[in-house]
Amino acid sequence: MPGKEDRCIICGEPRRGLRVKEDYQIRAIRWFKKNILRNEKGYGLVVCKECYPKYKKAKDSYNKKQGIYIGIGVLFAFALGVFSGGNILPAILYGAIVILFMYALSQISYMPDVITAAQPKKNEPKRRA
Repeated sequence: MPGKEDRCIICGEPRRGLRVKEDYQIRAIRWFKKNILRNEKGYGLVVCKECYPKYKKAKDSYNKKQGIYIGIGVLFAFALGVFSGGNILPAILYGAIVILFMYALSQISYMPDVITAAQPKKNEPKRRA
């Protein structure tokens, strides 16, 4: 959803750069700012050339943390299943809740993807070699 101007998500300055992919987290934030806070600015989100190394580091950190948090959640869920004492259904339910909670924790350091020239657009057909 391009807005009035493009803003870098790292430095916050009006700049040109690689466009940020509009995923469900970005749409949820925009919906929240528009409907709850009534403060949506409508900026197009980009990562400028100067901030790309910092963005790449933050994106790699986010991906790593997401894997670690989900892995810990799965381990806790497995431990609940092992130590459930025969009550497997509540263990599965609590395990799923733990995994969802750990996934939500991983979203604290959320960093969206950027659209590069190599990625095909959503509605474009894939080319065959």
